[in-house]
Amino acid sequence: MKYTLTLSALAMMTSAAMANEQTIYQWPNVYQGDNSSLQQLTKSSHEYWQTVSGRELKQGVAVHVTQADHLIRVAPKARFDSGIVIKPQQLQMDKLQLRDAKSNATLALKSIAAQQQMHQAGFKDGSVAIQLKNVSAQGKPMLQSTQPLGDDDQYLVHVVEKGSPYALKAHADFRVDEQQRTLAMDLSMAQQGNASTAANNVSLRVHSPVDEQLSARYANGKVIFSQPLQHVGAAQGFYEIEADTTVNINGQQVKRTIKLPFVYSKDTITMKTAKVSALGNNRFQASVPVNVSDEGRYAIRATLQGMVAGKATKLATVEVAKAIKGVDTFTLPFDVATAATGPFKLVDVELSDHTRMLKFTPTQKFVKGPVAGF
Repeated sequence: MKYTLTLSALAMMTSAAMANEQTIYQWPNVYQGDNSSLQQLTKSSHEYWQTVSGRELKQGVAVHVTQADHLIRVAPKARFDSGIVIKPQQLQMDKLQLRDAKSNATLALKSIAAQQQMHQAGFKDGSVAIQLKNVSAQGKPMLQSTQPLGDDDQYLVHVVEKGSPYALKAHADFRVDEQQRTLAMDLSMAQQGNASTAANNVSLRVHSPVDEQLSARYANGKVIFSQPLQHVGAAQGFYEIEADTTVNINGQQVKRTIKLPFVYSKDTITMKTAKVSALGNNRFQASVPVNVSDEGRYAIRATLQGMVAGKATKLATVEVAKAIKGVDTFTLPFDVATAATGPFKLVDVELSDHTRMLKFTPTQKFVKGPVAGF
């Protein structure tokens, strides 16, 4: 019995030691990359897209086109019903047309592309595409199919106006911090040669990393979520915001959609003041105490800086990873090729949460320790 207990204790000690092992890597050269994390995104769009039902497509769906150089793409979208994947009918080009909403007259088409041509162009989703021959500022084209489509079937209508003078521009935060219910996002419709106009009448679609649709609204330059966000980090992917707006410019209805990713962030790891020790023969060791709120695998990358010929010089970069639960310490061994004197400190420090795919750039000043020159 004692023998069995001893073996069990040894096995537990071995497992704990293995779990606490560090993976250590010293970069062959000092890390020179940008250590700042992504905070904001800027994007512009000359297109829009919307999902319509088979019923709507049979009745006619308004399309917003403002220039001769455009493409109207329509693609079937699979949907789920009671766990079953339902695929809609493929669209027949001879049953698809554009009509004027005022006169109901059929509008002439400049070019068309059936499924085979679109497939050859890289669209393997059953897409078809059409283009108007003439675009009028006063025209109100309607896309319509005379096929007996299923009322509940879904189709994507995607209108692209490459090179258009009208662009929806977005400048948004990339991170939503823990407990926040808003994301700053500035939306404006830019017209070439004219001042931008703030986008109003904005509708939003927000998708989680696991493709759940969340309720949100846009007001005063912010996306306001109706419920708390749940998925921390980017391990399962990003959250996505799709914003639609329609603006009247010189009598034309200009419609644009823009899509932006963002991440829900939480400070899962924090660090205290690090300590550097000189081991002799140009070898150093830094100890970095950390505290984690969520168990997982974490990493630190840091560069040791010292004085060479009276000038602050980055000497070596080391990266260390380990599994952590609660309070722990990273131990960073530095093997320096150049003789240096103190004071020594860690710079360009980056902490990573590998489990949830998050990165943090600590802002506090590091490092004091028993090294000559402090």
